[in-house]
Amino acid sequence: MIGSIIENYKLVSVLGEGGMGIVYKAFDLKLERYVALKILSPHALLNPQFIARFKREAKNQAKLTHPNIVPVYGFTEDNHTFGIVMEYVEGETLEHLIKRKGHLSSNESLLILKQILLGIGYAHTKGFVHRDIKPSNVIINNEGSVKIMDFGISKSIHESKGITKTGTKLGTVLYMSPEQIKALEPTNQSDIYSIGITFYEMLSGKTPFEDGTEFEIMEAHLKKNPDKISSVLDNIPTQIDNIISKALNKSLVKRYQTCDDLLNDVDELLVGINNPSPNRKTKRKETTTETTNGRPSLGAKIRFYSMAFLFICLFGLLFYFVYITVSQFWKSSNENRGMNLATNSNEISNYKWKVIASPTSKSLNSICFINDSVGYSCGDQGIVIKTNDRGNSWIILNDSSSINLYDIKFLSTETGFIVGEKGTILKTNNSGQTWQKINADTSNTFFKIYLLRNTSVGFIVGSNGTILKSIDEGNSWFNESSPTNEILFGISFSDSNNGVIVGWDGTILKSTNQGQTWNKENKFTDKYLRDIYFADDKTGIIVGGSGEILRTENGGNDWEKINSNSYSGLYSVIFINNKRGFVLGSKGEILVSSNGGKNWKSSSSGSYASLISISESTAGKIYIVSNNGSIITN
Repeated sequence: MIGSIIENYKLVSVLGEGGMGIVYKAFDLKLERYVALKILSPHALLNPQFIARFKREAKNQAKLTHPNIVPVYGFTEDNHTFGIVMEYVEGETLEHLIKRKGHLSSNESLLILKQILLGIGYAHTKGFVHRDIKPSNVIINNEGSVKIMDFGISKSIHESKGITKTGTKLGTVLYMSPEQIKALEPTNQSDIYSIGITFYEMLSGKTPFEDGTEFEIMEAHLKKNPDKISSVLDNIPTQIDNIISKALNKSLVKRYQTCDDLLNDVDELLVGINNPSPNRKTKRKETTTETTNGRPSLGAKIRFYSMAFLFICLFGLLFYFVYITVSQFWKSSNENRGMNLATNSNEISNYKWKVIASPTSKSLNSICFINDSVGYSCGDQGIVIKTNDRGNSWIILNDSSSINLYDIKFLSTETGFIVGEKGTILKTNNSGQTWQKINADTSNTFFKIYLLRNTSVGFIVGSNGTILKSIDEGNSWFNESSPTNEILFGISFSDSNNGVIVGWDGTILKSTNQGQTWNKENKFTDKYLRDIYFADDKTGIIVGGSGEILRTENGGNDWEKINSNSYSGLYSVIFINNKRGFVLGSKGEILVSSNGGKNWKSSSSGSYASLISISESTAGKIYIVSNNGSIITN
């Protein structure tokens, strides 16, 4: 499935595989970020009540906000494929860390245990029991923060009863509490037991009961006590034995009642390890001052004043150095700031942004103004809106579809097109009052439609390298041969013959014969490229991920990287003349250029939403739409 798209997520690589399904690293094409997407295996969906229960649990889990819990963003259901979308964490699982090191030190194990307890303890206060705590469900990011995964999912997958049925994975049985093995309803203390098993494995490299058959392991959970860690490893404080013994007690009365109880013992032990008491007291060395009749001697005075003088000299030199450095910095800074203000402030200040009332909170993915007054926008879940009064008010034309719509363009005041998911092409001949679907013979997602000026030719680009072409003003579309299978996001022509398409992984395609054939150009970057716009027949701008901006002065034959001073994902670019251009960012920023895209200055839209599409009315007014349904204008 690598490379395929599920809703707005492109599968990039496999992160892991388990009994529930496969976890993929995926790229969110709408929010420009990586996520972890767990695709559930078909057998997990056999229970007819499972989907409703799973959605309910996913929604509940999404309410858990804690630095030690991997957040859930939502779930997907596309073409009989069901999954859950989570934060993508750069790091390694605790399971992998233990395998790599063999076992962890007492201090490292306690620090990881503490963060697990903080996350699980928080969830317990919100009424959640994890039910499947184990090292593979704990991930440690590159900064050392511990995050717990699959919170609540295991509760949806496994019924409270019948947990020990055939097919239960051994990896889960190794960490099960006695009450879970007895098929009793798990409680907070069940999680504490599993945490104790995980702590034991961190210290020793293996779980306390992992020898024998699955039945023998279950019997051990019910009847046996684990070997003391201190009898297996050297330099293990006896307090660790006590913590493990209490966490793994078969009796709920004698086991830790809450994560806070266990956390208190962990904190106390960490203090003892990191601040050990000395084995013996060391006498403080007495110091004396040379005196004469109870007063400082002449030698002592000379040494004192000499040290004082040296200190004053050093302090003076340091102060002088700091003063010179800061003075030069501020002088340079003020000169540069004055230069920037002189050249850019008037141009940037011409654009003050304000938010227009919108009739929707759905993501608006494209906007198109066809004259001074009339404009259209489309977005997620089939939303299509229209204004007849210069954007002052908007009405909903359609919002009844489950299909996400990604681009809208008009040939005239009456004729327009919309493209979107699952091969959707819609056409109107009555100013958007009704829309007819045009057959595309594909289920690929379309991201951009481009209508070549003063011709009957149009193009659509999308997933899997899709390039469609029309030569009859969009009434019919046919597939063009494409040299790539990558996602194609944007297309623009510098003149009637020369066109450029951009897409995933730095893909650039070029045509010199009105799109009859397309050739892959040399890569200038491995970032995704989201949009392209030609300001004239020579000057073009490409924008993409991590603030990527490429510029050409020869119609796309050569490109150079331009410093955007931004690390945001850049969504859309437009020029209102061959000098003045705008670029939209994923954090609400609007980059403005007044010299044909050679330099860009950032201005704030006043919103932190992802700004996705931009259009200019015939009167020169700018309109912008975002992923939270906002409409912004100058």
